Amino acid sequence: MSNTSAQMRYKGSVAANPKWRGHLFFGTGRLLYAGPLGETRLHAHHSFQLVLSLGEPVALGDCHQRVKECEAAVIPPDVGHAVLGAASAAVLLHVSPDDLVGRSLRTLGLARDSVADWQRAGERLVALAPRALPRHWHEAEALARAMTLALQVDVADPRPAHPAVKRLLRLLPGMLADDVRLEVLAARVGLSASRLSHLFGAEVGLPLRPYILWLRLLRAAESLRHGSTLTDAAHVAGFTDSAHLSHVFRRMFGLSPSEVAGVVGWVLPPAE
Repeated sequence: MSNTSAQMRYKGSVAANPKWRGHLFFGTGRLLYAGPLGETRLHAHHSFQLVLSLGEPVALGDCHQRVKECEAAVIPPDVGHAVLGAASAAVLLHVSPDDLVGRSLRTLGLARDSVADWQRAGERLVALAPRALPRHWHEAEALARAMTLALQVDVADPRPAHPAVKRLLRLLPGMLADDVRLEVLAARVGLSASRLSHLFGAEVGLPLRPYILWLRLLRAAESLRHGSTLTDAAHVAGFTDSAHLSHVFRRMFGLSPSEVAGVVGWVLPPAE
């Protein structure tokens, strides 16, 4: 695809819904999609997005309608971008901007409005393109780890040690539909709100509020994988309604659950 024809996609001829027919590997703090890419309109999401093509380059555009055909790219959070040409096989790794990896990615100093800069940052990823798309959890985990390491983000998974933090981590999955205000949670584990907030971020690597949001998204994904309606998945995960779930999902990943439910293969972390 030429840059001229790709630029014309900004005129409104892009299909509304990309065909997400691959696999979504959904963990706390990150989501990896592996499969074909469809075209998207200009959009933004609140996560870093690492793009890695397994075949033909992916045509990416920025908010100034500049287009690059990229074998790999690193797109910063909350910036407008578009996929302007379908690709048969690619990996998209979404990383929370709030956890240790995301905070390290911020040090790359990526330009918010330059697809050329995103492409340059992605050059370190090109050699990692696997021969086949990951289909199992361990394959996706290994690839995600390799991609962040290639960007010189070597952050070990934190191992919470404080008894109150460890207790809260056990409690939270069963409290997603309940009152999870900081003050309430602090009282449950016998700490002040300020002490819990500090300890949680230091020991888990992700602040408490974003951590709970990722847990809720993960719970909703689990419900959708088992055939729940969008409304039921929203309620079980503690969202106000299906519109609230869709809004948060789109804000984080640039697409709504209804675009992928029943189409992609959801792969969730193995039970510990």
